[in-house]
Amino acid sequence: MYRLKSLKYLVTTGLITALLVTIAYVSQFIRIGNGKGILQLADGLFLALITLIKGPMLLISGVLYVTIIDIITGGFIFIPVSVVIRVLMFLITYFLARFLTRYGAIFCSSLMLLWYVLYSYFLFGTAVAITELINDAIQIAVSTILGITLSVIFVRINQHSINKIWDDEQFWHYKKSSDNVF
Repeated sequence: MYRLKSLKYLVTTGLITALLVTIAYVSQFIRIGNGKGILQLADGLFLALITLIKGPMLLISGVLYVTIIDIITGGFIFIPVSVVIRVLMFLITYFLARFLTRYGAIFCSSLMLLWYVLYSYFLFGTAVAITELINDAIQIAVSTILGITLSVIFVRINQHSINKIWDDEQFWHYKKSSDNVF
């Protein structure tokens, strides 16, 4: 939590949240099936950024961007499940990437989107749940492919470029100053 002491970290969190909201808003017009299902391209970027950026930044951004998008699209009833799904996606990708490869963690996190099927079944019935299942299967495939592709690109840029996309070392002095408080 020492990173949250940095104004740069907080501003970057806001910028990433704005980027995710923008991508999610633009991609909401990509409809699947009978017009009810939305293909969310921001999830792939969200998963790729989790593998790149350490700390709670993406947890905060993930919760904020899905809440804002659900409000914009009028899906107020989906806010609770969207928040839970993004928290699970963050936790699975963040912690499972240490044991599996980041590719396996991204795929496992994408599977959390299937919770929308169960939620839709309880709220709206079988017909909506089947439509949601088709939508989520496409969403999982797109999120996994996009997440893995962007993750590979981000890691290569960070390894081979002088100007890194993200460098967590710039926040270590906040940790050192908080360790010497007592």
